Amino acid sequence: MSRRSDEHAAACIALERVVGNRALRGSILAPISGGTHRRSWLVTFADGTRSVLRMPVARSNALLDLPTESRAMAAAARAGIAPAVIAADPETGVLLTHFRGGSPWTPVEARAPENIVRLAGVLRTLHALPVDLPAFAAERIASRYVSELPQSSSERAAEWGDELLTLARRYDARYAPTAFCHNDLVAANVLDDGQLVLVDFEYAVRADPLLDLAYAAGMNGFDGEQRRALLAAYRQEEPANEELADLTWLIRMVRLMAWFWALLGNASTDDSLLYALHIAELGARLRQE
Repeated sequence: MSRRSDEHAAACIALERVVGNRALRGSILAPISGGTHRRSWLVTFADGTRSVLRMPVARSNALLDLPTESRAMAAAARAGIAPAVIAADPETGVLLTHFRGGSPWTPVEARAPENIVRLAGVLRTLHALPVDLPAFAAERIASRYVSELPQSSSERAAEWGDELLTLARRYDARYAPTAFCHNDLVAANVLDDGQLVLVDFEYAVRADPLLDLAYAAGMNGFDGEQRRALLAAYRQEEPANEELADLTWLIRMVRLMAWFWALLGNASTDDSLLYALHIAELGARLRQE
């Protein structure tokens, strides 16, 4: 059997576990492209309803366990900004959610002026939701990412590791965990069917809202004017120069954190291609700053 056939068989077994044999009969599973691990499947049931099945990742660096992620996603779904959770199986790590139409954004779409305003509105809604999540501890996360890298890592990794720890300590000292933050706002985690919904909440935390703005701007290549526009749309007023300056170094922090996350993932997988593009693109951005 091919690797994809093996993955399809595993997805069918996982789906049967969460919906039962009767619901499984006549259903069709099709892989959904995108994402680092390509682990999601579109499920079309015999009655025509559709759901998304997300399979677990071995040796995942996710910050949340599945029950906590499901609770966070359900809160966002009740506010209309995430797909509803149908089933979550903590034992296997399988998550089943309602299918929302539309397409994931590209970074180009994320940078469009009208979409910057739309995303700011979604984030205001998200950040106001009451949900019990762990506080974002930047230094603790950064320390783990840096310390768990192989000893053979480059001099660049050592230099950037020191910088990341410095910025993480600055974040922890200045910002309190006041809001429900998604903390993984790459363009592909924003679906657009006329309304915006967010997916993949496994890195969600309680943090300062500026963390999400930094993630959206930093991971989608916002230039200086687009960063200002995002902050202005979120605050609904012109941002202060001090906050724009903080956003700049926070963008540097989240890019460094994402680069180390990719290095750590690459060190623990047999498929080096999974993380190669992330490492190269983030490394190029970091060197240009």
